Amino acid sequence: MLRFQIFKKKLPKVTIEYSKLLDSFFVFYCQNKPELKKGWSDWAPLPTDKLIENVELFRQAWEKDGKRMLLEACSVLNLDFSRNIIPVYVVSGSPRPFGDPVVIRADFARPDSFIDVLVHELIHVLFADNQKKVPWSIHMEMFPNENPDTQNHIIVHAVLKYVYLDVLKDPERLQRDVNRSAKHRSSDYVRAWEIVEQYGYQELITKFLSKYK
Repeated sequence: MLRFQIFKKKLPKVTIEYSKLLDSFFVFYCQNKPELKKGWSDWAPLPTDKLIENVELFRQAWEKDGKRMLLEACSVLNLDFSRNIIPVYVVSGSPRPFGDPVVIRADFARPDSFIDVLVHELIHVLFADNQKKVPWSIHMEMFPNENPDTQNHIIVHAVLKYVYLDVLKDPERLQRDVNRSAKHRSSDYVRAWEIVEQYGYQELITKFLSKYK
């Protein structure tokens, strides 16, 4: 097993809030966007009290595991955020999570699944904050035969696999993430997981680090 040099890092404050204003836009989008008719025709937003209840569960899960997961991701990548606070907006529904701003749907059956998606998005934010140190050209150089969406997710998935297996010691959580990717409308997420499996998450992280350390 490869051993990574772990660097001490300081996290920004992550706030998890229900946004009533954003929610109204996302509900309208989910109910009226023609491209979303398949799979969303029977969708209904959560009652507000249930949504707010879920937000509190997400906050608790963030304190339990999320902070540690993100800290370990920053440490293994030797990267820092450039911002001091990251607001996370929870809405009733969204066809996909967003990273700028961070917007994630509320209707997860498990709070830890919300956290896994959140950490995924925050790793994207981390890379965005370090574009000078870690330019996009590194991803293109490492994975020249893959499309941009796949390139964008290979190292994110490698880092998540490191966190699930080496930090949390939770292979079932890894499998839930892989299964969640398989449900995505795009196959690029699955392709990224396939590359991580093929080349090894530790080896990919080590090679990635060598490009900018």
